[in-house]
Amino acid sequence: MAEMMISADDHIDLGYLPADLFQERLPANLKDIGPRVEEKNGKEWWVCEGATWGDWRAGKWAQAENRIKVALDRVPFTGYFGKRPTTTKDRLEDMDRDNVSFSVMYPPIFGMHMKDKELGVAVIRAYNDWAAEFEKTAPDRFRIVAQMLPDDPDGSTDELLRCAGLGIKQVNFLVGTVTAAMYQPAWDKFWAAAEANDIVVNYHVGGPVRAGAFADTATPDPGAEVRKPGFGMGLGDGATVFLQPFIGLLSYGILERHPNLRVVLAESGTGWIPFQVQEMDFRYNRVLEGKVPEHFTLKKLPSEVFKKQVWATYQMDFVGLNLIPFFGEGHMMWASDYPHPDSTWPNSVAILDKEMATLDPAMRQKITHDNAKEFYRL
Repeated sequence: MAEMMISADDHIDLGYLPADLFQERLPANLKDIGPRVEEKNGKEWWVCEGATWGDWRAGKWAQAENRIKVALDRVPFTGYFGKRPTTTKDRLEDMDRDNVSFSVMYPPIFGMHMKDKELGVAVIRAYNDWAAEFEKTAPDRFRIVAQMLPDDPDGSTDELLRCAGLGIKQVNFLVGTVTAAMYQPAWDKFWAAAEANDIVVNYHVGGPVRAGAFADTATPDPGAEVRKPGFGMGLGDGATVFLQPFIGLLSYGILERHPNLRVVLAESGTGWIPFQVQEMDFRYNRVLEGKVPEHFTLKKLPSEVFKKQVWATYQMDFVGLNLIPFFGEGHMMWASDYPHPDSTWPNSVAILDKEMATLDPAMRQKITHDNAKEFYRL
């Protein structure tokens, strides 16, 4: 029998959530504008504040033609399967099918963005409460990550502390929503609260495309031929969306000022990170070679801070596995990304056998199990 593994990045997607989750939990004055499932043109959708968030997958979705295929399509389930990720018995069966003993489950990577601030706080709170209850249905195998509010330092700090009271030790921001504003003084209380309460802060791929990002939508001249790319780089355009938020954690001194704070770059991959850390060290030393500006208060090399305080997850990354000495062998964590289209489920062991063919078995054990076990103190 293959080894049992810990998946450090799986998902509870918006599409699989119970249809009545928010309507049952929101205050009465917010129910009318809050998230709900509605049928439009024969399809079921999550809608909120009059906007469509995304499809609801626990109903007719599985039988729809021309829909996006997900990992669950790789197994011939009978009937509807859109409730499997949020039904404890089914989810545990899916974990067993992939030799996964423990799953860290991130919140939805689409939707859940509200214009109304009061509604935003209430929706995030409702989701976190539901997720905490779901974790308790299999506490020896599930670990949830709570969602935060990237445009609300007070709301995020309050929710982090409330989640800490519930025993939740991980909070998340979609990395596409992270801006330099989160590294300004208004957010200091959030970072301090995370450190003081031993809360892991996660940046997970997802969120809007950044302003100024490379795009293929521009037309040179009216009527001119437009060449389209043959492929994209997936959600968030690959690891590129992590670059500035990751660098900012070190260049703005967030991690150095909070030396006990732990951060996870989730579904970021790992192969790109060692070069960026090397480049940050170079830029750090360049500052010290000249007249050091008054605002430069950093005392440690970025690589020193990185290897102590940053972890990352990946599902397939042959390049990263060849850079373990540079990344830090205790800080790389494998994940299956269940139930996303990019997931290795239910073929994770075979994929790992191929990618790790030349890796020492003890190192494979660390990356697929021991690192996450130590990190999450299981």
